[in-house]
Amino acid sequence: MISSNTLLTQLLESLLKHDDIMLRARAENFRFEERVSQTRQISYETKHGPVSSNYEDWLESHKDYLEDSIYKAVPETFSSVNSTASLPSAVTSELGEDQELIRIESLDYALRETKVRSLTDLENILAVYQGLRSDLSLTPGDAKAALQEVCRSFNQNPYAVRPRFAAFSQELKEDINALDWPIRLRDRLGLAHLPPTNAFGPHPVVLMRYSVKEVVKRARTLSAEHSLVVPTVLDSEPYEIFHPAPQEQNFGRTLNLAGYEAEDAQDHLASEVLHLRIDYNPNHIWKVGMITRYADTSPARLETLRSDHLACLQLLSNRDDFGIL
Repeated sequence: MISSNTLLTQLLESLLKHDDIMLRARAENFRFEERVSQTRQISYETKHGPVSSNYEDWLESHKDYLEDSIYKAVPETFSSVNSTASLPSAVTSELGEDQELIRIESLDYALRETKVRSLTDLENILAVYQGLRSDLSLTPGDAKAALQEVCRSFNQNPYAVRPRFAAFSQELKEDINALDWPIRLRDRLGLAHLPPTNAFGPHPVVLMRYSVKEVVKRARTLSAEHSLVVPTVLDSEPYEIFHPAPQEQNFGRTLNLAGYEAEDAQDHLASEVLHLRIDYNPNHIWKVGMITRYADTSPARLETLRSDHLACLQLLSNRDDFGIL
């Protein structure tokens, strides 16, 4: 994505030479991006280009863009202007609609504002609802009502209007079935924003599961042009853990916080998609757990992760030129 906005170009050129890997990575992502259409890019730069070549001004203008165009009922992400990022039709076909999507949601907000006050309580409630446990003090109906409250919190919290990043459950089956699934999925999906917290210690999370069909149905209800797309740099805040994927990839590819030491690491890049928000219900709640340790995203580690991830993308896509500035 080569900017035609002079101020943005000057800013990106400056950031690409910065000593701070976080700032450099955010600029790299804009340069590596191949899926933003010219029409969308011109609109972004014309209406929300920075007023100076100052980084803080760019963040402010990008924030305005997200509020105007992305954080709403039908984001620009799922309109015809973003057709270059749409997924192959096979994914949203009748056969593809049977695929299961997964997403990890943080419980720190829900546990503060619902009657479910702890992860232990939620785990018991979920087990009763799923028929895996009996509890004389909790009927299945009461369990369902409690889970509906948790879902209400997810559906109405301040972040609910944002497009949702998701992965495919079949692809991550081994990680999902592992005892330490919260940490393994946090790492595989690049969820560095879910560390242990001061409020709860281990970070309480829930694994949501739903079908592509539900996402497609929601998109049709809202008359969106696309139901699932590949994430681009214009769909969220600038973020150093995000990394654009080459055009040859049918999906986005998450940055693996666990590293790329295996010889076949490129074969284990998790597929990532963006979809319109759907209203969660108790049937979508699959598992609850906790993230008990931090992911190492120190500057040196982050630089290594991004370099290795880029090498994997180049190999997987047969694109030695991808990501070369």
